[in-house]
Amino acid sequence: MSKAISNSSTIKVVGKSWVIRLPDEFTAENDLEKGTQVLLTFRQNDGVEAEVLPPLSKDLKKTATKLLKKRRKVYEELKRLGD
Repeated sequence: MSKAISNSSTIKVVGKSWVIRLPDEFTAENDLEKGTQVLLTFRQNDGVEAEVLPPLSKDLKKTATKLLKKRRKVYEELKRLGD
């Protein structure tokens, strides 16, 4: 039986993809780590491809944050150019 889950998911649009943060209730019920996301990529005439993205480890998150802070201008330029 399906039921409605609160609309607290966050959806980020990246090109032809959506990154959706799964609600905590859903992750708990489905034995997934809190903070798990799903990447949905829309393929031209081929449907949708999905990938489960587990949350970053604390060490990896710390490294990514440090790198982003140090190289912010590079990331901004890549974003401006369209990666």
